[in-house]
Amino acid sequence: MLGFDSYFNAFPLYAYDLDERHSISLRIRGRGRGTLIAYKAYVDKSWELIQRTKFSLEDKQDETIKLDTTKHDRSLIYISLTAETDLTIYEADYFITGPQRNKASISAVITTFKRDEAVQSTSRRLQDYLIQNKDLEADFKLLVVDNGGDTDSIPFSSGKVIKNKNYGGAGGFMRGLLEVAENKLSSHVLFMDDDAVFHPENIRRTLSVLRYSQVSNLAVAGAMITDHRKWMMWENGATFNRRCQPMHCGKDLRDFRQVLSTALDNPPNIENKYGGWWYFCFPINCVENWTFPFFVRGDDSYFSLANNFEIIGITGVVSHQECFSVKQTPLTVYLDMRYHLLHHLIFHRLNGRNIKNVYMMWRYFNRFNASYHYETAEAINIAIEDVLSGGKFWERNLDMADKRRQIGTITKNEKVKLNFSWDPNDTVPHGVRNYETTFWVLIRLLTLNGHILPKVVYHKKGRRMPLDFRANVRETFLRPYVVTVDVQTQSGYRVDRSVKKYTRNLLKFLSLAMRLLTRGKKIQNEYHEFAKKTSERQFWASILK
Repeated sequence: MLGFDSYFNAFPLYAYDLDERHSISLRIRGRGRGTLIAYKAYVDKSWELIQRTKFSLEDKQDETIKLDTTKHDRSLIYISLTAETDLTIYEADYFITGPQRNKASISAVITTFKRDEAVQSTSRRLQDYLIQNKDLEADFKLLVVDNGGDTDSIPFSSGKVIKNKNYGGAGGFMRGLLEVAENKLSSHVLFMDDDAVFHPENIRRTLSVLRYSQVSNLAVAGAMITDHRKWMMWENGATFNRRCQPMHCGKDLRDFRQVLSTALDNPPNIENKYGGWWYFCFPINCVENWTFPFFVRGDDSYFSLANNFEIIGITGVVSHQECFSVKQTPLTVYLDMRYHLLHHLIFHRLNGRNIKNVYMMWRYFNRFNASYHYETAEAINIAIEDVLSGGKFWERNLDMADKRRQIGTITKNEKVKLNFSWDPNDTVPHGVRNYETTFWVLIRLLTLNGHILPKVVYHKKGRRMPLDFRANVRETFLRPYVVTVDVQTQSGYRVDRSVKKYTRNLLKFLSLAMRLLTRGKKIQNEYHEFAKKTSERQFWASILK
């Protein structure tokens, strides 16, 4: 028996607005005889058998089977095939008959900076796909915004390269949005990363859902799976409140019941939901606010929070990326802290008492400062200070050149080094003796995670942590140093306990927290006015052209 109960092969009935005028059929191409069984699968009730049909195929012959789906609801449809003779299946496709609700078209925008090889590869894959799927050619265009890099042309027939100032991903994507809006190239815009690995079939699936939707403000957020764990969902949409919270992170996509949960336990109207710009498709006529000039990081969540999109995910529409936690540096954490604080200062529904913002800042800061990542903690302090400087800071640092240099100068120990040398016999692996009972939590709190304790009470051996689980306060406690390493690639770095660095960072953080508590309302009011300016199309047109 051959089963198609998987994340990539199940049909997402939940994503479509179909009625009695529509029907769903399955076309299979192959050779041999067998029986097809189709099910509708649900999260919270019994699955329904909707079809059992025998079929017989000559070599590479097509057969179309109409599925009995009179009721269109929140479910996934999947099929299984049982062979009665030798059976070979070459292709299997779902298709819908009935009137389309919209004439949707897409202009994809890729922003790049000195990554020409990745851009050429992505463009070539998309072109090859459209050559084989000519029915999509008229409804898909590709724009590459080159932020001062080395991309001059792309192998895509209806593509265009736009040279742009290097204002990061935010500036690049807004330049692409300007191009599409001014020339009325399509009904929807799709933002994609230059290095994203995805199946071009994403385009067909996205267009199909948009064409059969009654929701005028529908946006599609592609999921993300990391190269490190290709069987696991990293993010299927996300929400933002105090921090980014990826939805369905950790779900095992080899288990169809977890696939069901990922797809169906994901309503579109969750408050503060957003889509990552590795794959985010939205209707142009629903853009009321353009993004904030972050350079990078935070521009995607801001854009979703600032606009009234109804965001859904579609099974199989996914981007494969390098794990974010592996790419973490003091600079990326600096960027993260900036937008986390700024979101809470700008959006009224996130505005709370500034003591809550201080607590959010503290959790970020203390995680790194207490775990010997003093350079990252210093970068967090710089981020907070920059945000508290107000709107003029952002206008002075559109290209982030000075800030990137500043963070670069303080980053000495917390860089991942290739061929990193470390002694396994002098470290304790992650997960051994974690000091997690209530008693030890209190001791860690009272002793500033051991920083005020004498060295004599410390263990002799350091701690060994994986790259994707670094800067853990609990596992750093009473260790003289921490090695963070990827055992497979032998890359990593070492950080050592320093009371002097810890204290210096802590005092700086406390002074910044006091500034936010005493001047927070004034800073919020200033940002509300500044955000009105940056959210206008004219703001971006004036700085990009």
